[in-house]
Amino acid sequence: MFRFRQFSINDSRCAMKVGTDGVLLGAWAEGENATKAADIGTGCGLVAIMLAQRFAELHIDAVEIDAEAARQAAENAEESPYGDRINVIEDNAIEFATRETPGTYDLIVSNPPYFQETLLPPDAARARARHTAAGLDFSQLAEIAATLLRPGGNFAAIIPKDSETTLHSLCNLRGLSLVHATDVRTTQRKPARRTLMLFRKGPAPQQVVRDEITLMAGGQRTEAYANLCKDFYL
Repeated sequence: MFRFRQFSINDSRCAMKVGTDGVLLGAWAEGENATKAADIGTGCGLVAIMLAQRFAELHIDAVEIDAEAARQAAENAEESPYGDRINVIEDNAIEFATRETPGTYDLIVSNPPYFQETLLPPDAARARARHTAAGLDFSQLAEIAATLLRPGGNFAAIIPKDSETTLHSLCNLRGLSLVHATDVRTTQRKPARRTLMLFRKGPAPQQVVRDEITLMAGGQRTEAYANLCKDFYL
């Protein structure tokens, strides 16, 4: 059980556990003035619940293909203060997107599968959660976002740094323009291993905001990391 300031998360039945990536995405994604969002591959529901805490008018469809994870996400949402605004949907994200009305969402977020190695882990649920070959690849994710977002809507994701160019290109092809990218370093001495990316459905901005955040220094959270997640971490 992971306890945050206003809610708790149980991930005991989820293939992918609570981690820094999800917390960063939930705290960083831009959803001001949004009223409807979709969390693609919600897992235990962490990002959806974080968004519900941050944006009081936001209603979130949290989509998860794994039955046990979906049930646990629903339980976590119901036990949070925001359960009335989170709808957990057990479904394949691609099929979900084909049934939804195009342009339904103001915000789409995803902490997507990203390991693309040939050898998959033996556990099917873990494979689906972690590997694009067994689950959702970046091309499919970009297509889902482009289809379901309204004009001017935002798509936010956290991905490996070495996949940034790939996702950027795939999104550009579908009319999603990069507006903000934040590289994530564990410590200042280590290279960035993750990138938070925010795309908008519409024309490219005159200038893309590019910055970085370092998480730890001297064994403690940096001021930037602590400030970003101050409403969540105890």
